[in-house]
Amino acid sequence: MDTLKDNLHRHVKTLSVDIGERHMWRDGSLGRAAEYIEGEFAAIGYEPRRQTYSAYKKTVANIIAEQPGPPGPILVIGAHYDTVPGSPGADDNTSAVAGLLELARLLRNTQANRPIIFVAFVNEESPCYGSAKMGSMNHASLLKEKGTEVELMVCLEMIGYFNKDQRQEYPIPGMGLFYPKFADFIAVAANPPSAWHGGKLARGIRKGSDINARLLVAPEQIGGINRSDNFAYWKHGYRAVMVTDTANFRNHNYHQETDTIDTLDFDSMAEVVKGLHATLASF
Repeated sequence: MDTLKDNLHRHVKTLSVDIGERHMWRDGSLGRAAEYIEGEFAAIGYEPRRQTYSAYKKTVANIIAEQPGPPGPILVIGAHYDTVPGSPGADDNTSAVAGLLELARLLRNTQANRPIIFVAFVNEESPCYGSAKMGSMNHASLLKEKGTEVELMVCLEMIGYFNKDQRQEYPIPGMGLFYPKFADFIAVAANPPSAWHGGKLARGIRKGSDINARLLVAPEQIGGINRSDNFAYWKHGYRAVMVTDTANFRNHNYHQETDTIDTLDFDSMAEVVKGLHATLASF
């Protein structure tokens, strides 16, 4: 557990402190982040590759690592590594990239039930969100073109902010009657076609860790559950869920310069990764 927590901290420090904000308008920042992610995948034993494409006349890239498995539908686990301008993005979304890298490490020598594709996405944030310039949109489109079957896409979106003394906010009045009152849980958000898989994932996280995981199933336009890379896979007809600390409904540093490493709870982050590992290994 200490190794996991130390590694999470190292990843977040390198990306959010040493590199800082990462987007196309800060020269070299996306490239430096991509090189770090590639290096970490390689150090674990993967052979990472880039899916490159052009956005706003610049070449950008998703970073992909593959874990072989028995033939059949694949599992995609992804997190975006870009930030909004002006924010170091410790929670949004460095926490999730750190979780992605550690899941790749933990699953490297695990006998999985299916092939697993790990993807660090570029260009999730505005103005690319929802467009062909979005990294996850490019990846989902490529899978569709190839006719690749996907069992589930798991989008990691902000997994580092927890505060057991802070009141949790919700997008719809009355949700607090059915969901936790305090900001000390992780949410698994699913659209109706992904509900069964989302429920399995939430139960597995609870069983395999000390973090409370709660499932939210809703139409894609409700509560902001379509505001991350899972949306790209929904758009292409794939099942997808988002694992999140609920972003701006909890973390008031969202998209601000105050989204810094010192605001994160690495003990809880480690529990989220631990629970995901225990669940996804047998998915």
